[in-house]
Amino acid sequence: RPALRRGGVFYADPWSLRGQGVDLARLLTTGAAGPAEMARFSAILADARETNPDLLISEENILGRTGRRRLVDRDGRLYPDAEARLQQVIALAGGGPASVFLSLRDPAAFNLSVFALQVGKGNEFDLKMFLNGRDPARIDWAGLVGRLRAVPGVARIVLWRYEDYSALRPRLLARLLPPALAVAVPDPSPANESLTQAGYDWFLRRAMDEPDADLRSLARHALMRFPRAQGHGPLRLLSEAVRARSAAAYARDLAALAGLPGVELMAP
Repeated sequence: RPALRRGGVFYADPWSLRGQGVDLARLLTTGAAGPAEMARFSAILADARETNPDLLISEENILGRTGRRRLVDRDGRLYPDAEARLQQVIALAGGGPASVFLSLRDPAAFNLSVFALQVGKGNEFDLKMFLNGRDPARIDWAGLVGRLRAVPGVARIVLWRYEDYSALRPRLLARLLPPALAVAVPDPSPANESLTQAGYDWFLRRAMDEPDADLRSLARHALMRFPRAQGHGPLRLLSEAVRARSAAAYARDLAALAGLPGVELMAP
């Protein structure tokens, strides 16, 4: 971070945006924060902008939360409050132009990942209940990007497939940062290890046998007992047919996004 500051980039990472008196995701939730909290965070960014040409704000919850009732609304809109939340971030930062960098993911894999995250938080234990009637093979990425394009102050949107991240990481850093700084950024350690299938099976058995058990504690023990490092495979809660439909829907969404004005879809 000091090297970035010397190069003119103020970097606000998830750790600083979820602590030190700041909770950006909460600030963006309607009615959750008061004017004083908003003004304090805006002042921090204003001070940073006075001495840095670029603000780099990295927080995956800017577009919304991933709980069952917050991720997708009844009309099928992914992150239904995304436009308002993004517009508010731009305003808190002093206005645009803003570049939005957004990773997309295969719908089935995305839904399983979010489900595992919610299991880890103690909020879910059954995939069917979590989906609440949604098709696990469908996530409307094209609709989300179209809505974000219309947000005032958004100059461009840079997209990439989550599956291509490792191959694209050097180029992504070069787009996010001045060239001399991009090469100095180290590779991070994994931030979130998801439940394995063996871990989830153990978790589910314990949850069914102990109705009063602390689900969050059970999930934490499942992660420790059945980690990927010991060869345990990922969650496999969806059929081959569902995964095939998901891959086809994903390809259609990507094709719809390619070549949109103001949108760049990066590829290896």
